[in-house]
Amino acid sequence: MTTLAKIIITLCLSALCCSCNLVFDGIKGEGEVIRKEKTISKNFTTIKSSRGLDVVLTKSEDRKVIIEANENLHQYIEVYVEKEVLYITSDKNIYRADEKTVYVSYDKLSKISATSGSEITSQEPLVQKDLSINATSGADVKLRIKAESLTTSVTSGALMNLSGKVKNHNANATSGADIRANDLLSQVSKASATSGANIKIHAKEEFTGKATSGANVVYYGDPEKVSENDNSGGNVRKH
Repeated sequence: MTTLAKIIITLCLSALCCSCNLVFDGIKGEGEVIRKEKTISKNFTTIKSSRGLDVVLTKSEDRKVIIEANENLHQYIEVYVEKEVLYITSDKNIYRADEKTVYVSYDKLSKISATSGSEITSQEPLVQKDLSINATSGADVKLRIKAESLTTSVTSGALMNLSGKVKNHNANATSGADIRANDLLSQVSKASATSGANIKIHAKEEFTGKATSGANVVYYGDPEKVSENDNSGGNVRKH
């Protein structure tokens, strides 16, 4: 059995186990959809979401959170700040709901992290100087970005869709995860993918790409300087 086949089988089994856990240990949304607002008094520069919750980001000097969910879910959804990290999570897995969205008003962000099937989007472009975005365990991130330096990382079947413009982009993907950043214009880009992962990335001036163990890296644009390294069934190529 090839390495890629083993990776695919492992990911499928993991997804199946996660689905079973959601059904047997989770909760279903019931009752009317209710909106509740919560003021965040503590400063935060990092957002970490999990447990399948949907997060929508909005730039504002007034830090606050609006939770929109079925009536019975509000008691389980937790939003709190600890050491400048805004945690968005739930006491129980929510496997079905009419709504389970958390709207977050932020001032400055340096790091965004999504895990366990959560989803993060933004109502407008995310403008920051330096930004790090991570997604794992089936999480989904879709953002428009304007930054000088961007670091992205995905693993375990997570998906990241990015657009906008940055100066430098360093992307890493593993274990069947995907980074789709071909619409994110970048001057200098570096991409590393392994274990069946995929990266689409743009570079205008310089590109460095590495792919191993059945992974794929596809670069867009016409960079003047290119460095490619692929082995063990990996593939790096120009679109």
